[in-house]
Parts: sequence; C-alpha cells; structure tokens
Amino acid sequence: MNLFRPVAPQLIPLFVCLALIPVIILFSLFSGWYVWKNIAVGWESSLYLQYGDGTSPYAEISLPTLVPSQLYDISMHLVIPASEANFALGNFMTTLTLSTPSNRTLTSIRKPAIVLPPTKSRLWSSPKLVNLDILFLESHAPGASRVIARVELGRRDGWRALGNGEGRELSVFSAFLRGAVKHHGIRGLVTRFPVTFAIVSSATFLVISLLVLASCILPTIQWRFPSEDDGSNELTEETAKERIYRKRRQRRKLSPKNENDSPSEYKTEDVPIDMPPAVTFSEQPLRRRRSRASNVLYDSEP
Repeated sequence: MNLFRPVAPQLIPLFVCLALIPVIILFSLFSGWYVWKNIAVGWESSLYLQYGDGTSPYAEISLPTLVPSQLYDISMHLVIPASEANFALGNFMTTLTLSTPSNRTLTSIRKPAIVLPPTKSRLWSSPKLVNLDILFLESHAPGASRVIARVELGRRDGWRALGNGEGRELSVFSAFLRGAVKHHGIRGLVTRFPVTFAIVSSATFLVISLLVLASCILPTIQWRFPSEDDGSNELTEETAKERIYRKRRQRRKLSPKNENDSPSEYKTEDVPIDMPPAVTFSEQPLRRRRSRASNVLYDSEP
C-alpha cells in the first residue's frame, strides 16, 4: 500500500472517472431508446365487428399508446364482398366514438358511406372484393394517451325492404382502423426520421455527460508525479537557500560594525565647525609670561 500512496491523488479520481464512463454510455443508449419509443408513429388496429346483437354491427377496441398533442388522420379501411346485397344497401352511416378508459367521451363523429360496384373489364374478370376508405378525423389531437374507439356500421332504421330482405347490415370481409401521423413543424421532422433523431439525442446526451464529468473530476486530479515533486522540492530548497543568503547580506549591510573593526573600514565625513575670526592686537605688544620655574630662580638670587 505504501507504493501507491504517492500516486493515490492521481489514481483515485482517474478510477472514478473510468468507472462512470460505462454508466454514462448506458444512460445515453437509454435516452436514445426513450426518444425513439416516444416518437409518434402511425398505427393500424384490426376491427372485429359484432353481428346479431339487435343493433348495427359494431366493434370496440383499445388503441395503441398515442401522443396527446400529436395530430393524427384517423380513417377506417373496409374490405367488402362485391355482392348485390351490399350494393343495394345504398348509403349507410359509420360512427366513430373516442373515449378514455374512465368512460369520458373525447370526440364522436358520423360519416356517410356507400359501396359502389367495381368497373367491369373485358380483359379480366371483376374483383370479388371491394376496398372502401372512410376518413373520420383529419389533423386531430386525441388529448389522451390511452383511448378506446367504438365503431358502428350500417343503418339504424327498421327498413328491411332492401334486396332480398337482408336489411340494414353491411357484409364486411375485414376492417381496420388507421391513424396516420400529420407531419407539422419540428415534430413533423422528428416523426419523419425517428431513428436519426434517436441517434442524435443519444450522442448529445453522451457528449454533455462526458463534459460534465470531465469538469467535475479532472480538476481534482493532481497532475504532479513523485519525480516531478522531487525536482520541484530541490528547486524550492535552492531558492530557499538563496533567499536566506540574500537576507543575511542585507542584514550585514544594515547592522552596525563590530568594535574590532579598524577605523579605516568606517566611512566618515568631515563635520563643518564654525571657527571664530582671528583677533589681532596691533595696539598693545605681546608680553611674554614667565613660567613658575623662572620665578623661583629669580627669588633665589641674592
């Protein structure tokens, strides 16, 4: 353990950074998958019409998860047998009711429709099935993610004098309820290219996360290794010695000289002294003063 202590300030943040990179990659992949999953796409659901319940044929289904604010074109596609009974039915009504699981009605609309016989051709035989598309809603935002749809076909009156007495029911081979995404604005670009935007969102999340990780982890790493520290310590010791030497020289210059130093080492300057002017005694001659020894000699003479 003592071997790793000098490099611990560099290794620990580095290991933490390397351990977080796989986590960031997983979150980036999850963000791309989440964006791709939540992009609005078109849908199609099969309708299983119920007959013989005393009312018009109907079907009730739960639609796929929708984007509440996305615009959809909702229509119904019918594959109808080319029979005289269906052609003799004439105009009939189709009803679409959208509601929530809590039985709150979102919208309800009725549209008329008619089945026309296909055009006959001399080259090939007439088809046995006829396709019929009925547009219910155009550019409609459902306003809820979970929606239940109820569809009704045929006439609601009691008139049975149609054809051979088949009445108001319409014979249907298969039926589908479709929702086409309405492309509009930026949301329309996302819905047109879902995979591209999922990849872009994943890459953006990855780059931003790595930048945040680098800005948080890298400043904590001490980018100075033991060899560099030894060299720096040597340099600091040399600089400290040099500073001490300079301080000593400054102190020697500022401190007073020792008493043993010779006077020549001191730098002295002449202090100006005011001298009184010389006095001349021109009027009285100078008299010589006798000394005490001469006075004694004069006294000793007879």
